[in-house]
Amino acid sequence: MRPPAALLDRLMTSRLLPSRAQPTAGVGERRSRQKGAGMEFVDHRPYQAGDDTRHLDVHVMARTGDTVIRQYAQMRQLPVTVFVDLSASMGGAKAQKETAARLIAQVFGFVGLAAGDRVQVATCGAGGVAAQVSPRWQGSGRADDLFAWLARAPGGGAADVAGALRQLLGSLTARGLVIVISDWWDEALPDQLSLAEAQGQEVWAIQLLSEAERNPESLGSGVMTLGDAETGEEIDVRLDAGTLGRYAEALQAWQAGIEEACRRRQWHAFQVAAEEDLADLFLRRLRGRGVLT
Repeated sequence: MRPPAALLDRLMTSRLLPSRAQPTAGVGERRSRQKGAGMEFVDHRPYQAGDDTRHLDVHVMARTGDTVIRQYAQMRQLPVTVFVDLSASMGGAKAQKETAARLIAQVFGFVGLAAGDRVQVATCGAGGVAAQVSPRWQGSGRADDLFAWLARAPGGGAADVAGALRQLLGSLTARGLVIVISDWWDEALPDQLSLAEAQGQEVWAIQLLSEAERNPESLGSGVMTLGDAETGEEIDVRLDAGTLGRYAEALQAWQAGIEEACRRRQWHAFQVAAEEDLADLFLRRLRGRGVLT
């Protein structure tokens, strides 16, 4: 499993554009807020004892007599973490959501690697409580390693998605961008946004839903037995106009809550259809929202 080569070619020069997350790791291709030795001049500061005299600005000294040091922008990498929900609720409808989640995560990871960022992926599935975390990769040459890792990550089972994300957030040592790909049905998942904010992370929330979840009228009408993919619990539901209307209102309110929680932090939230075309998602929607060059 890997994204289409034609799409990757078109994204080779793209870059993720977080609202607040800053490049803080290693030596990379993003201009950071840190100043020091580098290539791009940004400003001066007064000379202090112990400073490297090679950075003295002799032109300013000759013109004004001031002893100042030339400062340069330091180029850093953005730490990018892609968290993928592979619990049983993602595996319904012939695993369409799970397949889409893996592919979307692969593309996000590829864009980060191609832009010179430091990327890792994490998954929650197969009945696990803790997230399964990959190594951190750098450079587009490691894209195949990322693709392979995600393709073989186990899925299914009842998983504590919110708990796994909480554990992952607690393990991150550098501030950066965390992309959460899930159906977001875990009621405790939005609560983790406050924790991410407190730890200096920026979160992009990707809610991935099947056609039946977005439009349950596609299931038909009348009394139906619906089962919870993770607990096995079953309930009988009459799908009529009243039930469908209440579901639509509840879904809209739930999505609006996630969007508002992200918006007030200057983060991003997206609703994505499991059957959505990858090229349309990345080249039109995400670029149109200004999160991708």
